[in-house]
Amino acid sequence: MTMNSTLTAAAAAAVAALILAAPMAHATGGSWQCENQMDMDHEVARSISGSNNALYQILMKTRENWDIAYKRAQCEAYAEGRPYEISCLNGRRDWDAIKAMVPEEYFGMSNDALYPRFLAIQSNREQSVAMVEYCRDVGAIE
Repeated sequence: MTMNSTLTAAAAAAVAALILAAPMAHATGGSWQCENQMDMDHEVARSISGSNNALYQILMKTRENWDIAYKRAQCEAYAEGRPYEISCLNGRRDWDAIKAMVPEEYFGMSNDALYPRFLAIQSNREQSVAMVEYCRDVGAIE
């Protein structure tokens, strides 16, 4: 083997070692899954809505909207290299912001009066699916 071929072989081995030592490109951001599936935030929403089940259900749907927007923002931060936190949201939600998203007059309405409003709230399944796909595409979640 000549000196040039020895150097070329050594260089190739060094490059191969660097490639093998480099971290694999995969999702490193985290997961939104919670170890404890018991969501204590339901208790917070229940305390805001009292015994009014329709208001409670409206708060839960509003919480879903807040969750989608929050998760999307965290995945955007991940994609842009800014600080992010992708982890279980239980106990970390901004209930003041969630409550502010519900029309103020709803808090004085009866269960019967609110029920049609609850039924009118559209499912956010498409937004949720789009958020998850975006987060996966940028590598923030698996």
